Amino acid sequence: MIKNSGKIIGAILGYLFGHFDGAIAGFLIGSLLDGISVNVSTGKSQVNTNGNRWHNPTGDFHTGLLALSAAVMQSDGITTRPELDYVKAFFIRQFGVEKTKEYLLELRDMLKQRVPYERICMPLRQNMAYEGRLQLLHYLFGIAMADNKLTDEERDVLGRIALLLGISPVDLRSIAAMFDKGTGINSNVSYEILGINPDATDEEVKKAYRRMALESHPDKVTHLGEDIRKAAEEKFKKIQQAYEDVKSRRGFS
Repeated sequence: MIKNSGKIIGAILGYLFGHFDGAIAGFLIGSLLDGISVNVSTGKSQVNTNGNRWHNPTGDFHTGLLALSAAVMQSDGITTRPELDYVKAFFIRQFGVEKTKEYLLELRDMLKQRVPYERICMPLRQNMAYEGRLQLLHYLFGIAMADNKLTDEERDVLGRIALLLGISPVDLRSIAAMFDKGTGINSNVSYEILGINPDATDEEVKKAYRRMALESHPDKVTHLGEDIRKAAEEKFKKIQQAYEDVKSRRGFS
């Protein structure tokens, strides 16, 4: 194996087939590949080269996951190492090391061109249950927030993806609030997570919590893999914490 081969090849391919940002993305992904010991003599990309790469009529989960990951990462014109680290860690937990090698190569290729996420989202909307689409959007927010900031461009793309996936404005607002750093007695984050306004009645608070808890229960996404389920558990806990916070403020049980 050639030392740092993944970084060198990634940078060259990114430069030849993309612009300067593509070269940076290629170099970073090459670094990730080196980190999981891809061998130059055997490591092969599984990229579709027949010009039909975005054709995904059945809403294949892994294809949608890769394409929308790339769409969010390229939305502000900068692919950062924290974003790639986030994706790599998720893929390894979800798919294992060997598949992650293939998927990172495919992701690198996707980052060289604009991802037509409109074409990616519609099959997912038609073939994936609403709860799965919610968790997918939560994962995409995680990519955008991997570097601890959400740019206007990232927010815009996430909003468009949510619309195309058929996510309701209330649920979009709830997921966005889960990544909000606001806390404290004057913060409305808990209300945002529950998808309600601070002037909601106690009964409306309880109703909103029951809806969110049922919609976001981890058992709803078990079929998508263990890591998706674990992420759903984290989201579920945030909903529970938000509800407990609002109850504590209002003094009802």
